[in-house]
Amino acid sequence: MGIGNDRADPRLAILAAVALLLAAMATGFEARAEEVVGRGELHAAGNGFAVLVFRGQATVRGRGLLVAQRDDLLETRGEGRATPLGDGRVLLEGFGRVTVRSFRDRTRIEAAGARLRIWARGIGVAHLAGAGIYTTDDLEGSWGPDVRVEFESEE
Repeated sequence: MGIGNDRADPRLAILAAVALLLAAMATGFEARAEEVVGRGELHAAGNGFAVLVFRGQATVRGRGLLVAQRDDLLETRGEGRATPLGDGRVLLEGFGRVTVRSFRDRTRIEAAGARLRIWARGIGVAHLAGAGIYTTDDLEGSWGPDVRVEFESEE
């Protein structure tokens, strides 16, 4: 890839997303985020990273990395690899779709990547950072630079 190339290497986007995720975790991005509260299902799309803490069901699509509890994984589709992290969580790398369902409070999904599309139903909060948009039934906004979106819908 050189200067002036119109097609960016997707591996660079993933690497950048991972770097953002690690930097955000180290600096506590959640404490600085704009906070909003919405009713209904959460829909979000963009590039960067997302941390969902919820009870209900969520689907994440895109290219990048995702960490979730192995027991909560309902469905995975796409191409890539899964690496057990040794603490009951699994790291998924590649692209595709992951659906998680949990009726426990504080189920956590962490995703970093490009062209992320997120849907969540239930009750919880999403910390979104990077560049993108989000909506609930009564709310819409952008991720940039970071936002904390509370959501609540029927499970």
